[in-house]
Amino acid sequence: MMAINPLPPTEKETYWHKKGILSASIHDEVVMMSIEMGQYYNLNTVAGRIWHLLETPQNLDQITAALAEIYDAPTDTIRAEVAAFLARLKQEGLLESAADSAP
Repeated sequence: MMAINPLPPTEKETYWHKKGILSASIHDEVVMMSIEMGQYYNLNTVAGRIWHLLETPQNLDQITAALAEIYDAPTDTIRAEVAAFLARLKQEGLLESAADSAP
């Protein structure tokens, strides 16, 4: 079966946690569980920060700006990494977006 790659997020599309995803911080990591899909995930420190930011609707620009204040890395690098991570979370069914809720 061929995997379907989601489109990369746009700068203004907003994302947030999908309902029913459980998460807990353990030391510098975040552990997440989707009961619906029977999957669990372990996020490193940076991915965990992104997950916490997504407790409220955020777009790619907002997440990139928040991480740029914390990490010493080029903004373009941060943006590319965040976009890839958002696409992966979306593909795994862990995020909802404004596009999902459009009529």
